[in-house]
Amino acid sequence: MKKIRGIILSSLILLLLTACAGRKESKLSIPTSYNFKMEYLNVINRARNNNQTCGSKGYFKATKPLNWSDKLYNAAYEHSYDMATSNTFSHKGSGQISDKTGYVKNSASSGRERIEAYGYSWRIYAENIGAGTNIGTAEEIVRKLLKSDGHCANIMNPSLKEVGMAMVKNSNSKYIHYWTQDFGTHLDK
Repeated sequence: MKKIRGIILSSLILLLLTACAGRKESKLSIPTSYNFKMEYLNVINRARNNNQTCGSKGYFKATKPLNWSDKLYNAAYEHSYDMATSNTFSHKGSGQISDKTGYVKNSASSGRERIEAYGYSWRIYAENIGAGTNIGTAEEIVRKLLKSDGHCANIMNPSLKEVGMAMVKNSNSKYIHYWTQDFGTHLDK
């Protein structure tokens, strides 16, 4: 059932992209396959498998691997899509139609609101975002995020148990590649 909902969501988003593109050809690229998700998870878990120094946030010992969450992935995907479509770069959503969670409530969304909108009941959560014209692989973005104190601490936080990560590429936007990592631990864990 989850797989069918994911296919339906992807189809609806592609339909929306087609409708929004009008006569101009869309340059939006959205990797959403199972293989991409597992590649993203493996890259993050390889980083967590090593000790990391996260600057002002301190030293983190290697920690347990994260589990994949489609709910967190959907929230991360929405935000990456929003940033790529609205040509913005912020943890705060654009409030435009591409910021589905924010658009519904008629104001810009927050990371917390996005993960809750996809049904994730959290005890703790964190969000990393990244962007760059030449940051098109999971390895490149994780390497970049590990160089940032706060982002590194989120990746290495042993209290976080699940992750969803998404990238949307739009060659018509400033940074081209837009990444979001949403981390969380369920209320019941």
